[in-house]
Amino acid sequence: MSKIISIGTAVPQHRTEQKEILEFMHAAYDNDVTASRKLNVLFHNSGIHTRYSAIPDFDKTSHEHIFFNGTPSKANVENRLEVFKERAIPLAIEAINDSFKKTNTTLKEFGITHLITVTCTGIHAPGLDAELIYQLDLPKDIYHTAVNFLGCNAAFHALKIADMISKTDEDAKILIVCVELCTLHFQPKDNHANLLSNTIFGDGAAAVIITSDKHSSKDSLTINGFYSILLDKGKDLMGWNITPINFEMILDAKIPEVLGEEIISILNNATKKFNVSPHSLTHWAIHPGGKKIVDVIKSKLKLSDEDTEASYKILDEYGNMSSPTILFVLSELMQQENKQGETIFSIGFGPGLSIETALFTYAR
Repeated sequence: MSKIISIGTAVPQHRTEQKEILEFMHAAYDNDVTASRKLNVLFHNSGIHTRYSAIPDFDKTSHEHIFFNGTPSKANVENRLEVFKERAIPLAIEAINDSFKKTNTTLKEFGITHLITVTCTGIHAPGLDAELIYQLDLPKDIYHTAVNFLGCNAAFHALKIADMISKTDEDAKILIVCVELCTLHFQPKDNHANLLSNTIFGDGAAAVIITSDKHSSKDSLTINGFYSILLDKGKDLMGWNITPINFEMILDAKIPEVLGEEIISILNNATKKFNVSPHSLTHWAIHPGGKKIVDVIKSKLKLSDEDTEASYKILDEYGNMSSPTILFVLSELMQQENKQGETIFSIGFGPGLSIETALFTYAR
């Protein structure tokens, strides 16, 4: 079996409270009455207290600005991707260092054999994987690949690749790195998708170390399996458009409603594949794509406050960071006092509407 032995996390230095970001948004939307009213409602109901950005622009007390000096952006996609190239790698390395710190070892001592990078907020070639090999002095013949543009649930795809590698090579030591700089793509358009994106998205990175059972470690998570489904009715609800200005997010207001209609069926089909009862699940790692999404799933599945505490906590402290977010939730759960054999059911949502789930078991 494959197992997660550590999850490291990192956020950029620019931390801003949601109330201050709202003031920035009002100015960026030129104090448009209609947009401001919508933003007030969205921010009030966001369930977010703070977010982090790779750039200082959203903090009204900062005298440094990269793109957005309290006014609509004049940056284009090329400008934004240049900043991504500059700032994504240091954040990824910070998350990697945190993951090894938790194992009381170093990257060099551990000996990574496989590297998987994940992002949907920036792309270039050579990409994140090649740049990390150079900067971390990893073996030049290391296996490396990238998962790009799969959105908020992309970490699941990377975990599936790592799981397959581990099962075919018991000596594999795999490092997954997710890094997203969502805030680079801010654009003050007065439509639901942009207003919601500007309300919830933040920046962050997470790194996961995965091995086979051959490599002993305590406080790890065994990967039991994955279940995925692409919802026909959600095809146009979530996605990306690459424009001359930015990577523009498609987020339909119907997403929580559609997930609410499907979540019981998804859970039943997933647990059937995992050969467990839904009632036997111990812990829940729900991707906090937005407060309303977690609210709906909590209600439909009759989950307790404790069941959803980790998801709401990560949303409150960081917002939705896209692909690293579910790993922040899993990291939160791994740090709690848990017993051997207890399970975590994890679920995420991405473009399509693509649903990804995974089952993990605590190993001590």
